[in-house]
Amino acid sequence: MKRNLLLICAVVISLILASNSFGKIMSLRTTSNEVQDQEKRLEQLKQENDALRREYEYKKSEKFAEGEIRDKLGLAKEGEQVFVLPNKQTVEVDTVSKKVIPNWKKWRNLLLNKV
Repeated sequence: MKRNLLLICAVVISLILASNSFGKIMSLRTTSNEVQDQEKRLEQLKQENDALRREYEYKKSEKFAEGEIRDKLGLAKEGEQVFVLPNKQTVEVDTVSKKVIPNWKKWRNLLLNKV
């Protein structure tokens, strides 16, 4: 009787220890996966940081400032000529009668597959 009671206590303690160990192993595995995910995110952020740093260095340069002045203000160096092209506006025109087609007709034609 004493022996059976001791055996039952040993089995119960073994089950408790096994359950606790299994829980700790699963927790460790989950934590390990989270660490790997965060390491990947850290690597992505480092790459993004490097790209932003390169962009910042470029935008601090004289080359960028000169390009912005040329593009936005239309200025040029001495001896250069600036050509200003008109904005290209596309207007759909009926080729037969040379009339401008209103937008609502364009939509109607598109939705009803009319040509």
